Amino acid sequence: MERRIKHLKISLIVEMLLGSIFAAFMALILGTMATDSPTSTGIDFVMGALMGFCLIAIPSVLIPALSLRELKRFPEKKTSNINYINSAIVTLFIFFPLGVWQIYNLVKLNKSE
Repeated sequence: MERRIKHLKISLIVEMLLGSIFAAFMALILGTMATDSPTSTGIDFVMGALMGFCLIAIPSVLIPALSLRELKRFPEKKTSNINYINSAIVTLFIFFPLGVWQIYNLVKLNKSE
């Protein structure tokens, strides 16, 4: 059980790192696209960059942080609802192999109880 929790923690940390890099890249792209008009200002860049960062950072950084918090309490509570939601989001939208690895570890962790 401890080994599965360790693997899940590592994969969540990797997901958060990759998500923050991807969110920063998306912020730059959307901020640059927001300044395409000749009448746009620096405020347009900032607003576009913030929207792009939030669009990517919430599912790829905030939800894994909540999953890590839930995973620390797993030995007492024996629940992993946020982890399953996070794994579904990761598998469908962000990093497919990492999501499959997380689902595999979650299933094995719940069967080992």
